[in-house]
Amino acid sequence: MRAAPDMSQQAQDDASEVPEVIVADRQLIVCQGIGSLVSQLSEVRLGQYATDKASLKKLLSQARGRTILILGVRLADGDLSQVLDQVRKDYPEVMVVVVAEDTEFAFIRTAIKAGANSVCMMGQILTSLPRILGKLIEGHSIVPTEILRRLTSETADSLSRREHEILALLGDGLTNFQISARLGLSENTVKYYLKAIYQKLDVNSRGAAIAKYVAGHY
Repeated sequence: MRAAPDMSQQAQDDASEVPEVIVADRQLIVCQGIGSLVSQLSEVRLGQYATDKASLKKLLSQARGRTILILGVRLADGDLSQVLDQVRKDYPEVMVVVVAEDTEFAFIRTAIKAGANSVCMMGQILTSLPRILGKLIEGHSIVPTEILRRLTSETADSLSRREHEILALLGDGLTNFQISARLGLSENTVKYYLKAIYQKLDVNSRGAAIAKYVAGHY
């Protein structure tokens, strides 16, 4: 009578030894696409998807054993810097892989500065992600050579952390008033930051600033 529970417990223990992968992005279809690739790898087990900060927090709080988070550059209610900072603060043991499109390379720099364990460009995800996950399972952080080469060939980032936050919110279509409410700043302070951003990026409009930021040209 005791054999079945023992076997069940053993199966649970074995499963907990295999790292769980949680995928988070504001678009569910992106989560599903990445998840289909992860599900083919025997070294990990696919967990659930998150599209906002609340659902991600719930999944991470319920996770048991080793956990790997594959994180897109935005959730429905927060950008990469906000989400990654929170994950690093509340769940420092979670290993994080940031996935970005080539046009979103600015977020790759942000991810590395914020302590992501690895980064992966969406265009190389089929070949890079399995290799990256394998290294993380072994306990090694990894930045692919092509990304390192691109990082070291670029000029230093001149934008402050707050300026990054404001640009990300601009990209989401928020007005000055909405940005001030989101960040707890006055509208005049937001205007001051925007003026500084325009000068650093050598632009004179919101659209031009957003275009440069998304393309990583700053």
